Amino acid sequence: MKNWKHAVLLFLFLILIAHVRAQTLGLDPASSRFLINPTTNEPCLDLIVHSFAEHEKRIAQHAVMDTVTKPKVHNIAAKVYHITAGRMAERLTLVIRNPAALSPGYALKVDGQLVNTREDIPDIAYFQLNGEKCNAAALLPFRSDSTTVSLFDHNKHLISQLRISWIYPRPELFYVDIRHHFAAGIQDTVEIRKFMHFFNKAPNKYSHPNAVPDSLSIAENELVFGFKRAYYDGKVRPSRISYRVGEKGQWVGTTSEITPNFLLRHVKGNWPWLVDGRYEIQYSYTGNAKSYSSYAFTIDHTWLGSFIYNAKSLLWLMGMVMMSKLWFTTILACLAMYFYFRKRLRKSRDQARKTNLELQSIQSQLNPHFVFNALGSLQALINQNDVDRANNYLTGFSRLLRNTLQNSGREMVPLDVEMANIENYIQLEQLRFGFRYEIIADEGVRHMQLEVPSLLMQPVVENAVKHGISVLGAKGMLQIIFKIENTNLVITIRDNGHGFDTSQPTTGKGLSLTHERIKLLNKQKYPITMQMISAKEGTVVILTFKNWLK
Repeated sequence: MKNWKHAVLLFLFLILIAHVRAQTLGLDPASSRFLINPTTNEPCLDLIVHSFAEHEKRIAQHAVMDTVTKPKVHNIAAKVYHITAGRMAERLTLVIRNPAALSPGYALKVDGQLVNTREDIPDIAYFQLNGEKCNAAALLPFRSDSTTVSLFDHNKHLISQLRISWIYPRPELFYVDIRHHFAAGIQDTVEIRKFMHFFNKAPNKYSHPNAVPDSLSIAENELVFGFKRAYYDGKVRPSRISYRVGEKGQWVGTTSEITPNFLLRHVKGNWPWLVDGRYEIQYSYTGNAKSYSSYAFTIDHTWLGSFIYNAKSLLWLMGMVMMSKLWFTTILACLAMYFYFRKRLRKSRDQARKTNLELQSIQSQLNPHFVFNALGSLQALINQNDVDRANNYLTGFSRLLRNTLQNSGREMVPLDVEMANIENYIQLEQLRFGFRYEIIADEGVRHMQLEVPSLLMQPVVENAVKHGISVLGAKGMLQIIFKIENTNLVITIRDNGHGFDTSQPTTGKGLSLTHERIKLLNKQKYPITMQMISAKEGTVVILTFKNWLK
């Protein structure tokens, strides 16, 4: 009996030891290293770089990897580092070094959102490297061009910050099919090649050992494009591809899958229905027009005796009628010319209005008063010998100017770019007037592949600052909320100013400019509404982008 009790106690003790050991993962210094500081006694953020193992390099046969890009780091300010890294290159683990030195109540934020420790490895509390324990921090987002990680103490003072710019390789097209070929193996595409040969008009030629012909000329209404798997964070993981048809098409994101693919159909409007011609598919991981791959193909229906081929007799009959009845031909020609020039005139007027509104929007953001005030604030900081704040202010001001001019010719910009521009502007105005502000976004909003009209929110935010909270100083509060409601994107801009009578016409350009842009966008089938509520407690403006998430 006594021996039995001893055995049970020993078993429980071994389980306890195994559980404790599972809390700390020891890393081999030969294959892992800190990116920023080799030694430090202060709590700070860092990235552990894990070199590729030999077995990982073989994964490139069936998954996209980047074995060339190496992470680079630059100290751009006190406690702030800028890092350039390949998102699908050497694996990076975000850690908090010397976590024991942190006071209770510290906060870790990724792109402004509070995060906890790694959710995918809950049993690992620490990484141990060179005898130093580091807290396992959050996962780094995928499909984002940049990531900002910030560590704050209990007084919300910045302890450490990493600004990471990601480099993504181009997706590799693995197969082209005219149906969903879920049975397609990663290693073997022979069956797809045989299947496509029957439907392809031109002889199939392959320069690569996959199922992507060098040229494709078919008469099918559906095409399936499949891609290699993506390798990041040390694993082959589900990923998404952004694609568009031609340079003028809008970027569309696929669903997250181990083997990402997308289906093009005439009936879905991916390209004009039953129109023959040459097309080009462009695709990338982030929908970034600066780095994408492309594949060209041709739609040709006549060789299968399709509708267009069978319609030749009908076209011949119409031609005979038009030749025999001159008055009928004249009426048709006049009607055709009328509707053609009417459409062109309407398009020219809308384009002129849109261009004028965009120019006014840029002028509203970069008006001389704002520029002079910004330069005056910068001069004051320099006279006060506040070099750090002056550098940060100058960086924010130059970024605002650059982004505004870069996006001036674009009708739509990514939502995260618009959010960054708005926050840059608010930070500059905050330095002048001393108000407080808060930007709240639903989880995942910053990383959604969604585009919004460029500078649409700018006049509303400027109006809230200028007429709402500029005179309140530290008591002023500006709040911007980004929320997803079903398939709608809802943006709420709230200030605690003295309000105004919304029934009276406004003399400023800001709100009237926004109303005009919304009217024009609604005509272009971009449904947007703006609701304004104002009282003594403040003003609330609600922008609703209806069905923009479909």
